[in-house]
Amino acid sequence: MHVAVIDFDKCHFKKCRQECQYYCPPVRNDIMTVDFMESGYPQIHEELCIGCGICAHRCPYEAIKIIGVPERQNGKEVHRYGTNGFVLYGLPSLEMKGVIGLLGQNGTGKTTILSVLNGTLIPNFSKAETSKEEVLERYKGTYLGEYLDKVYSDKLKISMKPQYVDSISKHFSGPVKDLLKQYGDGAQKKLEEIGIGGIYEEDVKYLSGGELQLLAITAALLKPADLYFFDEPSSYLDISQRLKIAGVLRRLAESKKVMVVEHDLAILDFMTDYLYLTYGEARGYGIVSNSYVTRQAINTYLEGYIKQENMKFRDYEIKFSKKPPELDRSLVPFIFWTSLSKGFDNFQLKTEQGELRRGQVVGVIGPNSTGKSTFVKMIAGDLSPDSGSISNSVKTSFKPQSPESDFGIPVLEFLEKSLGDRVAENQFKNDIMRPLNLESLGDTNVSELSGGDLQKVYIAKTLGKEADVYILDEPSAYLDADQRMIVARMIKRFAENNKNAVMVVDHDIYFIDLISTSLIVFTGEGGRNGQSIGPLNLKEGMNLFLRNLNITFRRDEKTQRPRINKTDSRLDSEQRKVGEYYYY
Repeated sequence: MHVAVIDFDKCHFKKCRQECQYYCPPVRNDIMTVDFMESGYPQIHEELCIGCGICAHRCPYEAIKIIGVPERQNGKEVHRYGTNGFVLYGLPSLEMKGVIGLLGQNGTGKTTILSVLNGTLIPNFSKAETSKEEVLERYKGTYLGEYLDKVYSDKLKISMKPQYVDSISKHFSGPVKDLLKQYGDGAQKKLEEIGIGGIYEEDVKYLSGGELQLLAITAALLKPADLYFFDEPSSYLDISQRLKIAGVLRRLAESKKVMVVEHDLAILDFMTDYLYLTYGEARGYGIVSNSYVTRQAINTYLEGYIKQENMKFRDYEIKFSKKPPELDRSLVPFIFWTSLSKGFDNFQLKTEQGELRRGQVVGVIGPNSTGKSTFVKMIAGDLSPDSGSISNSVKTSFKPQSPESDFGIPVLEFLEKSLGDRVAENQFKNDIMRPLNLESLGDTNVSELSGGDLQKVYIAKTLGKEADVYILDEPSAYLDADQRMIVARMIKRFAENNKNAVMVVDHDIYFIDLISTSLIVFTGEGGRNGQSIGPLNLKEGMNLFLRNLNITFRRDEKTQRPRINKTDSRLDSEQRKVGEYYYY
């Protein structure tokens, strides 16, 4: 069984020679497997297609995919986005108690699932259109049928926290309190519970990414509902904030139904009770697995093979190291700084002395608003310290936390304007473009990219420049778990091969664990003061960081992935006793 998918954003039928039709074997035998619609775009009739894939290989714009799908999914189509569009197979059920999670690659249907479950998308079962009555007949006698009946009849109230919070300030102007009045009462109390009570009177346009995320979560919590959906609630939050939100959602699930889409595996592990995996071909098709308890589901996801369903969905296993990397003293130091200080009206930063070495990847971790961005700007030369000194000026390349997307030009042209001939070099293509899978996005306008694809484009833009120090602020935001692992390894290889230093500011513990050779740890009171220590080796740095947060991590026996210990559990108590907050 196979599906034919055409990306109409990439298809330039006026510029090509209709290779998809010309080279199609059935067409050459007078079977019109490929023809053209009135709009001029091609159409592939799957019932006539033999699955040879020649049209996909011959398409000059890589707009076609012929994808094999497990035969057992035949007849289980839930929704298809038009002829030769993405197709979703299966839906999760919400009958279990506790927090239910969705984990899978971007582009495998998680947003479609949420849209079907919240009633904004009526599944068409790969037909031209369907009615709500047909949907209810399809699922008659099942929990899902009863659930959708309540959704369609407005007997079930739903609250939804959207994925992209950056756009809130673009669509609303005015104080936070005016925005939250639209969702329910008790806004200030809820903000204080989440830890951002001070923004109640603030104008939305001045909020940081983390504050916008917490604002969106607050709005969703204020809305009276029976079921709450949270799409990527951890983006831009530091780990203490992520843990706090995880606790809030777990308490909410004691009386309401809660579903979460999340890519931070440590937080997902801590927050959820059950998981559904989505897998398939990104932007081609997605399949929903059976439900599994969280630990089993995450380990299965890392392995890439669902034993219970005899389904392999990845050719490699994601592995974690049993031993932390030691700080390689053979790497050459090339920039030093003494104790630095920098003050603003209501904020004061102090740093310990330190150095950067060529080939080193330094993870920069700590609570939000404790000076991490200020520090890297001083290293970059964009800010001057009030006291202390940096040994020499260095050329830096910087990726901001929230990349701009308002560019109506194709990705390839955008990169060429920033990097020039570098884009055409084989080394850049092999080391950066291909691992990030950006070549397939070359003709897509930057303004039309998803959050994850936009993030990858800016990572490539940053690493493509000539620099001594590369600084990446939250490179994991909006990337799925697979992409985070790929990006971590790609950045690490980049630093080692090019003998540059890379500084990565991020809050995903798995990502930091994979990418870092050393750590700079920030402490302090957010928005008032901050201090930094390091670079330290990974073990020292993680122990210091987690001791300040008052939490411990253990290693999963099977995969060696970090897992958060429950407070006062046996392992938590034992690790605190010996000072191993980040166990190896």
